[in-house]
Amino acid sequence: MHQRGTIFQQRNKWCFRFYENVVHNGEVKRKKAFRVLAPVSDEYPTKSSVQTLADQITGPLNSGTLVPESSQRLIDFIDKHYLPEAKKILRPSTHKGYKDIVEIHLRKRLGDVRVRDFRTVHGQRLMAQIPNVGHKTLLRIRATLSAVFTFALRTGVIDGNNPMHAVSVPGRPKKYRPPTYTLDESAKIAKAVHHNAQAFVAVSIATFAGLRHSELRGLKWEDFGDNMLRIKRSVWRTEVGPTKTEESEAPVPVIPILKHVIETYRKKVQPKDDDYILAGERKGAPLNLNNLARRVIIPAIKAQGLEWKGWKAWRAGLASALYALKVPPKVIAAIMRHDPLTSWRYYINAPDAESVKAMEGVEEWFLAVEESDDESH
Repeated sequence: MHQRGTIFQQRNKWCFRFYENVVHNGEVKRKKAFRVLAPVSDEYPTKSSVQTLADQITGPLNSGTLVPESSQRLIDFIDKHYLPEAKKILRPSTHKGYKDIVEIHLRKRLGDVRVRDFRTVHGQRLMAQIPNVGHKTLLRIRATLSAVFTFALRTGVIDGNNPMHAVSVPGRPKKYRPPTYTLDESAKIAKAVHHNAQAFVAVSIATFAGLRHSELRGLKWEDFGDNMLRIKRSVWRTEVGPTKTEESEAPVPVIPILKHVIETYRKKVQPKDDDYILAGERKGAPLNLNNLARRVIIPAIKAQGLEWKGWKAWRAGLASALYALKVPPKVIAAIMRHDPLTSWRYYINAPDAESVKAMEGVEEWFLAVEESDDESH
């Protein structure tokens, strides 16, 4: 139903009363609404002078471009619509990251602002009001809200532009330098955990294959063959799913020393092809690597005066080792499967033999470090 609403003066302000359809307890209801249009001033001296401002409110209502669902509080829309839908399509770890951002940084700060009323200025103020967080965290907060409004646009809840796109993030990005293990450190860690076969094979694969934590957990025996580890799945907590990207499914060369370690372990455990290489105690379940680290690896390496830097440090360390060995960038991309500058096409153009040769160079360095370490003792 077409409406113009009622403009009236209240003290020194022009106000506007109108009706809008809103969602309340899951039902669409017609409700009175109130807005302050402008102060009474030389610019806005009469009712007719603020009519254009009122029309900007009723125009979308009359045209049907403003749907009732947009009247929800933004936090309610996130809880009831965005997060449940995002859970269906996002990786579990990504969904949890968004959910954590909502709980830690947004829930108390969004207040009662509605989806339809949220503007770029709200997002910019929000960036300035969140204390004691770094530039990278603010980028994640902006990305989370941007994803929410992209979803709202795609589902027709709002129309126009994503209000977060023009929001700037204060501060300066810091160059991220992840903790890394050198091959010298990896050799010492491998020696420290050699008494535990499962820990030893986990450390060896992490050292020489550079797999992500979730990919390492997702390896099955059927993925190992022809001097390759074929990355087909990832495991996050108890969720088994696809790899991080399509590029991550590329096979990873297995160097001779790693092949020996894996095959020795296979003879020991005598698994079925569909068993996980790093199997948990529960039948058919992957091993919890963080528990393995707490139970076996960390105590063993601390006894040797070594530092635990986390599973990611092996992947980061391998990339550095390959670079130090002057391995061509496209071969590093083939082995690491993550360099955005070389991308997927570089991997498929890199011969497997070239990748294996590069990894053998790492093996020779690793063995040399072991020999020199033995001589020093």
